[in-house]
Amino acid sequence: MKSQLILCMVLVLTMLASSAYAGCGRWVIRDNTDFLKDPIFDEAVASSTGSSATVNADGTLKAKNDTGEKSEKEVTENAVAPKKAPAVDLAGKWKVLLEKSPEKQDGGKTIDLILIQNGERLQGYGTLLEEASDTPATATGSISEEGISLDVKLVQQKKDYKLDMALVEGNLQGSYELYEMEALAENGNATASRS
Repeated sequence: MKSQLILCMVLVLTMLASSAYAGCGRWVIRDNTDFLKDPIFDEAVASSTGSSATVNADGTLKAKNDTGEKSEKEVTENAVAPKKAPAVDLAGKWKVLLEKSPEKQDGGKTIDLILIQNGERLQGYGTLLEEASDTPATATGSISEEGISLDVKLVQQKKDYKLDMALVEGNLQGSYELYEMEALAENGNATASRS
């Protein structure tokens, strides 16, 4: 038993001392493969830090001036205008009624949504109520001068509802398109009201 133990110890020490096994488990850096190089990331870092930064810590744009000195006029001309909050507040619970175009009229569907607004961006979640089934959905969208656009994706199915609406007397009115497997399957009118 002692001889087997001694033999195992000698083999282990031989393997550790051998140059072939000594490099096992170590990272070897080769100059032809560098996984840490990312030109997009490097460009973003260069534009936001150091001497080549384009934005000051307070959010104002840096003026490109060889002397490094800026006049007060340059600073105010290059200042980033604060984003104004949209005049429309769409955060909350909404019930969206989807009605097919007249030639395909056979009843409507509703989507119960809870929207969260951050400036001009919208996101949320809800449920599509169709016949006797409830299907979970997620929503993303934006608010612009042209109107409100929402993309509602069904979690369990490969269906996407694209809604383009406008605010009319506290409600949203517009149209929708249903895409199944990225092909247009139906379209119609969409009306949303707070629930």
